Amino acid sequence: MRITLKKKLLFSLILAFFLMSICMSVGAIAKEQANLQESKFVEVATKIEYKDYDFFNSYGRVKNGSVVTIEVVLTNFSKPIDKSDLTFYSYFLEKENIEPTISVDGKSKEYKSPFTVNHGRDKEVKILVRGKAPEVKKIENITFLNITQGVKGEYCSVESIKRAVSSEIIEDAIIAIDEAREKLNSANWTIANATEKGTDVSEADTTFETASLYFKDAEEAYWDGWPKESIEAATNASYYAKLAKQKAESAVGAKKHISYGGLAVVAIIAIVVIVLLNRQRQKKRGIY
Repeated sequence: MRITLKKKLLFSLILAFFLMSICMSVGAIAKEQANLQESKFVEVATKIEYKDYDFFNSYGRVKNGSVVTIEVVLTNFSKPIDKSDLTFYSYFLEKENIEPTISVDGKSKEYKSPFTVNHGRDKEVKILVRGKAPEVKKIENITFLNITQGVKGEYCSVESIKRAVSSEIIEDAIIAIDEAREKLNSANWTIANATEKGTDVSEADTTFETASLYFKDAEEAYWDGWPKESIEAATNASYYAKLAKQKAESAVGAKKHISYGGLAVVAIIAIVVIVLLNRQRQKKRGIY
């Protein structure tokens, strides 16, 4: 049975309208869910202080052993809601058994999680947590404080404070690895460039392989939490990478000298041949 062009167009319009309706419905549901996830029933003011935190400011990382103080003040609770539950998580609570201090309208309250807030009565809830950043063997992201608010079975994040924690020797290991990586890249480029020119760089290749093995050891030592061993391996990697580059450069230089020497020999031979030919011509002419 043949379908006319008019019927085809009508069918296409109906299908397009149907699909558009579905897309609008899905979009509305997604938007409603997004609003629910992003909605906050309270205003938040956060203050964070770090004692002995003068070493990693430029990196945004917290020095191990630094005293971290976090104060979160919650105000202007949504009035249409009777109450909400605050749930707390903190590294200090989990690992150090240090509980946050809670006060409501200036009065100390017993720590509970969840902690119930009366929206019609409570005007300000202050949460204070203080502890030392942990000793780490590699950079670790630590959740110093996370607060979640539950309203009628729905939950949203009020505040989440995470920071990367590092140490002096870890930072030294990262710097050593970065320097070794740069030297390896430079040596690799020099060797590749020399190879393209037909230069024998076998010695440089062997040294470069040694540097690569040390670099691999440096990375593995870092991720395994051995920064001191990582620094030693990275230092060796830098040394052999630099040596590999020097060997490649020397091979290129030696090839140039051989080329120039060969040209000089050819030139001398040419001069000798010319002199001999001139003498033979002079003999033929009777000139001595």
